[in-house]
Amino acid sequence: MPRDPIGIKIPNYLLETKSRPKKSSKRILRIRDKQILYRRAKKKCESCGRKIDFDEMHSGHKNAASKGGSATLRNSVCICARCNKLQGTDSWVTFMKKMGRFNTRSVTSGKKRKATKKKMAKKSLSQNYWVNPLTGRKEKSNLFNL
Repeated sequence: MPRDPIGIKIPNYLLETKSRPKKSSKRILRIRDKQILYRRAKKKCESCGRKIDFDEMHSGHKNAASKGGSATLRNSVCICARCNKLQGTDSWVTFMKKMGRFNTRSVTSGKKRKATKKKMAKKSLSQNYWVNPLTGRKEKSNLFNL
């Protein structure tokens, strides 16, 4: 049985440690990431629009870490302490709906919006019509019916 420096005998089963793989998911943003986030948000809270200093800035989330979100720039938003506390573990969309803002995205959202089916239908319908210069009304185009 091995002894520790004091001279106490230590059983082998206490010395054996199984190495556990460490989780690779970090839960904080580095200082450089926070600076990028702050500049993208134009020094304002992305939720309420209030101007904030870099020292007051909190890096919020779009999807909470407890719900599978990661600490990346794509999943982070620049918000003030008040809004961060109000958001809790809600997703960004849910939080913005609670705040009374609809169809808003964060500054850091990398995805572009796709045209909805309704807008696409309007666009295609508008191409089938033309404005008569004499009457000022929209009329069906006969070019497509040939």
